[in-house]
Amino acid sequence: MSSSQDLATIEAEGRRIVELARSHPGRTVSQYPTWKLRDLAIHVASVHGRTAEICRTLPAERIPSAELPEGEDPFDWADDMLTDMVEGLRRTDPEAEVWTFGSDATLRFWRRRMVIETGVHRWDAQGALEDPDPLLAIVATHGLDEFSDMYLPRLGEIGTLQLFATDMGRSWQFGPGRPAASTSATASDLFLRLMSRPGAQLPPDWERAVDSLASPAR
Repeated sequence: MSSSQDLATIEAEGRRIVELARSHPGRTVSQYPTWKLRDLAIHVASVHGRTAEICRTLPAERIPSAELPEGEDPFDWADDMLTDMVEGLRRTDPEAEVWTFGSDATLRFWRRRMVIETGVHRWDAQGALEDPDPLLAIVATHGLDEFSDMYLPRLGEIGTLQLFATDMGRSWQFGPGRPAASTSATASDLFLRLMSRPGAQLPPDWERAVDSLASPAR
């Protein structure tokens, strides 16, 4: 995917989160029952703010997420953090070396990660009010491309799984050797389930494993 597509997706999905949260701040987010939409917007903004700072300083070590300044409107702050991050990603060399928590130690990691982070949390935010639209294709495919590096090592001893995205004409294999099972569904449903949200039916060992990943840190 191109940089312009990634950035347009981040901006559109991020604005949607802020819009939903500003309109219905007290609605519960079903994925995180202790959170309201206001909390989700603050969480997303904190991640966006850290990514903006990574673009500015190109740190070699982990830096903390941004924090809502005392007395500031959380939704205005979320808008500002999104704007700062998108501009930072646009103007900074994607090949620049930075701290990441994946195998790709360049700023490109953060551009892809923010597409996924923002797109999945748009799904969460919309789901607090109505049946959410599927993940955008760019969100789901980036997520599926990333999964082996980001999450597979955390799942423990489970069978090798092959996934077929019926709407994309693509497949992914997670694990070594011959697949023990396969699943076909839309890319959105495949990645949503891997992120412990309602989606495609997975083999029993995978169902248990992905449910163990559920965390507001995502």
